[in-house]
Amino acid sequence: MEPDLEEFQKDKKTHPFQIEEIMKKAAEFIVEPVTEDEIVIMETTRGTLILKLFPQLAPNHCNNFKKLANSGFYDGTRFHRVLPNFMIQGGDILSRDSDRTNDGTGGPGWTVDAEFNETQHKRGILSMARSSDPNSAGSQFFICSADATHLDGQYTAFGEVLDNIYVVDHLVNAMTGFKQVQMMSENLIPEGADPKKWIKLRVPRSRKDIFLEVPDGENASSYKIEMKNKLLSNNPIAGAILNKVRVVHKDELKDQK
Repeated sequence: MEPDLEEFQKDKKTHPFQIEEIMKKAAEFIVEPVTEDEIVIMETTRGTLILKLFPQLAPNHCNNFKKLANSGFYDGTRFHRVLPNFMIQGGDILSRDSDRTNDGTGGPGWTVDAEFNETQHKRGILSMARSSDPNSAGSQFFICSADATHLDGQYTAFGEVLDNIYVVDHLVNAMTGFKQVQMMSENLIPEGADPKKWIKLRVPRSRKDIFLEVPDGENASSYKIEMKNKLLSNNPIAGAILNKVRVVHKDELKDQK
């Protein structure tokens, strides 16, 4: 059954971070198996994605996604990780809270065994995130913004974007901590500047040295630690929010047009 959305939204505003309560609702929520006649409507703050699922290839993942989506589990979560020319990742219940450092570590309280299949991880594919354990998928998912065939046979692809792929492009290019530091940096300390007011960092990906000016009133050591952590971050500074995610009969989409 569909949850009382008005009550859910009211509850979310009054008690926005009741993580355990949301997880409990999801665990108790019962859904019918996903069929070929159903689609996903994923409303975000950057636009609405329409996706189809692959119940014949990954039935358990599709049913798990429907259970989480239609129970309201995903509502209010963020796309907490973006990698340009690769993918966007969301579905972490902990991305609802104000602590950005725990994003990417949450789950629903259960896991789903792998259902690897022949689907290629091309642009627009919906796949399930996991840890090093193949059977550790929970609630986090990713959508490929570009072909990523190196993931084939290692992650469970269970759906694909049907419409509005441009939303993925908007999301994947969001400002991250890494991008922010790169934009603030210089390749060399400017001529005539006081070297004591600058810090040097090494970019992990390129192994290139960059320099940043320490803001007035900031402690150089503390600022260096802060900027170093940002260089390691693929988390969007203002990640797009999943306002509402539902698996519905495709006729419901026609009714909205």
